[in-house]
Amino acid sequence: MHGAMGLSGTFHETESFDGTRIAWASWGHGPTVILANGIACSDTYWTYLVPDLVRSGFEVLVFDYRGHGRSGPPANPNEILVTAHARDLWAVADAAGVKNGLVVGHSMGVETALEAYRHAPDRVSGIVAIAGTYQHPLNTLYSTAAGTWLLAALELAAEPIPWLTRIAWRVVGANTTAPLVAGRLARMIGPDADSDLMREYFRNVAAIDPLLLLRMFRGLQLHTARDLLPDIEVPVLILAGARDVLTPPRLARAMAMQLADVRLEVLPTGTHTLPIDSPGDVNGLVADFAHSTLVPGTAPHRVPT
Repeated sequence: MHGAMGLSGTFHETESFDGTRIAWASWGHGPTVILANGIACSDTYWTYLVPDLVRSGFEVLVFDYRGHGRSGPPANPNEILVTAHARDLWAVADAAGVKNGLVVGHSMGVETALEAYRHAPDRVSGIVAIAGTYQHPLNTLYSTAAGTWLLAALELAAEPIPWLTRIAWRVVGANTTAPLVAGRLARMIGPDADSDLMREYFRNVAAIDPLLLLRMFRGLQLHTARDLLPDIEVPVLILAGARDVLTPPRLARAMAMQLADVRLEVLPTGTHTLPIDSPGDVNGLVADFAHSTLVPGTAPHRVPT
């Protein structure tokens, strides 16, 4: 199931609300779990979780964000906000014949999951939020406003000469070792995250249009779902990494306090790469929550990895 670019399998295409081509794939049979990536992320982050959920008796649905991986660029260049990703999620669910399911998000995927609930609450059986937040994620990088300053600086540097930016992006992206080392030194990547998977992730990042990515980051930074949290009526599982320097545990606790039916787990050695650096804990918690949410009254029957 693990191939040259995340998960191997037959990927399909569907047209989303604005005509954008969205690539998706599914594995397994049973109640459905829908996975939402982080920004600039590929299905690499689900390398461990997908086969575990399939063995546990679930169908798992994965898709690439617009402008990412196998999906096409936005047909409407203005449709790059979190709300567009949520609508893409439901377009994929429709194409797969999925009426409802558990929505699992990592990083920006948490905000995508929340907007998916806002858009179609009757189709969401539960939400799993992994290493993410509900608003303005760049505000808390290293517990400072460093992320907002960095984004502004990159925008100023990149936008005046777009062709040069794209060339520089591809040249830098050709070396996957440097960003891996830098990510570990910056504590953005956990020490237990598999190096080959992270290199695969960086190859995916290098293939994304950097100007589109910056615009998407700006849209992500402006997003908030704070108003929605008190109205969420489905169970929510929040998984946070104690060593996450982008979305620290205090954000998970703040989110949990605003939800009616919530379970919060802080993984002591986890970072922002939680699905890769702590797969045993993440897989077990997500599978057990999926059973309690989608198949109530039955005991979990996960097959050990």
